[in-house]
Amino acid sequence: MRCLKIESILQKIKRNTKKLQKEERSNYSISFSSDVHENEEKLKQLLDSSEDIIFHDFIIPLHDGHSLKALLVLVDGLINEDAIRNNVLEQLTEESLESPQGEELKKVKERIAIFNIKNEDNLEKAVFQLLKGNTLLLLDGYSEGLVLNAPGYEVRAIAEPQSDRAVRGAHEGFIESSPTNIALLRRRIPHPSLQFETIKIGEFSQTDITLGYIKGIVDPKLIERLKQRLDQIKVDEINNSGEIEQFIEDHPFSIFPTIGNTERPDVASALLIEGRIMIIVNGDPVSLYIPSLFLENMKSIEDYSSRPYYSSFIRLMRFFSFIISISLPALYIAAINFHKVMIPSEMIVPIIQARETVPFPLTMEVFMMILMFEVVREAGVRLPQQIGSALSIVGALILGQVSVSAGLVGAPTIVVVSISYIAAFVITPIADVTALLRIGLFIASSLFGGYGLIVVMLGLLTHMISLTSLGVPYMAPFAPFYF
Repeated sequence: MRCLKIESILQKIKRNTKKLQKEERSNYSISFSSDVHENEEKLKQLLDSSEDIIFHDFIIPLHDGHSLKALLVLVDGLINEDAIRNNVLEQLTEESLESPQGEELKKVKERIAIFNIKNEDNLEKAVFQLLKGNTLLLLDGYSEGLVLNAPGYEVRAIAEPQSDRAVRGAHEGFIESSPTNIALLRRRIPHPSLQFETIKIGEFSQTDITLGYIKGIVDPKLIERLKQRLDQIKVDEINNSGEIEQFIEDHPFSIFPTIGNTERPDVASALLIEGRIMIIVNGDPVSLYIPSLFLENMKSIEDYSSRPYYSSFIRLMRFFSFIISISLPALYIAAINFHKVMIPSEMIVPIIQARETVPFPLTMEVFMMILMFEVVREAGVRLPQQIGSALSIVGALILGQVSVSAGLVGAPTIVVVSISYIAAFVITPIADVTALLRIGLFIASSLFGGYGLIVVMLGLLTHMISLTSLGVPYMAPFAPFYF
């Protein structure tokens, strides 16, 4: 409910900002006034007097017997109340402040026991900082305020990602808090060359986008290229890393993702050592990395913990699983409808017998099964884990067994489509690409047989070679070839 309130506030800020800009005759910024009560009225007008915005007036005693009016502005539920009470209010009100006239703001900043304190003279920027969980402190007589970083909202505990588990290795993953994710990387790479830069994207959301790289290893041209792409993003809101990915990739209309993603800090640290750039989006546990190569979809972090012979075997198995997953239904339809000489003589009779009771053409039969398996897979992913697992297993068994018993589908078709989908589980990073390629190759093979399949495969390979990941060849080290 509080998130909905904050979103409604953000939607009203632009309208209220224009009103204040007209009053101040400025199209570029809204400045604080030296009168604390006037600043309070501006903030209430800008925030539309929302009930979860708390304005707390208090008095700071001065050493000469006078006092200084102060205003504390915060969002209920987004700040650490104990830290504000103990480190700000008690520090400023229990003892008199010894300060020459005109330097109270400096002394107040020294008295507050909070590490991250920033001066801010722009009212609009201060409001965005306020709505992100910071606290705003204003003093009477000063046309700038102090932004105190003391967030107190709840964050998810660090746990292993559900989609990328490891049997041998670390069992922790990124969460929705950027500072926590950055700390996880710092803990693994405690070197001064590891640097982070934060920019804000989104006119209303002001989402923090953090770039992480190791200076001296990363290509400086790659950093500049990425910053230029990010500067060109002009949107109202950024919710997750997937939106950033679509804005900055070289080929947004290709089915192949040319920007990688991971939820594992150990994977991210290894990529940083290799000279990649990490993109951490606040509010999303999935971090992006650039450049990303096709070969990395065949790798796993556990490969580096196993013996080299077995790791090489597993990587080759993943590659052949990718080929089988996208091409097996297409090969099946081409062999049955166009090139029967490809089928061993011992298998012709069982296949013909299995299709005697099927009322549909082979093309329609295979296509229906591909779609039904996609429906079962998608339902298993979207439903809760306990229900999804049962549906994936029971649904597939019932679907296959009952369809064959009723004579709606032949048993060879069930076997071919099942093997195709089981092979796709080995290469989960590009499961969506595999599903699209499977359908595309199947259609080409249904229309033109083996010739159509070969032509589309050659066109697909040409397309993959032409792809780049922020200027880096997507098919490296094979095209161009690096021994």
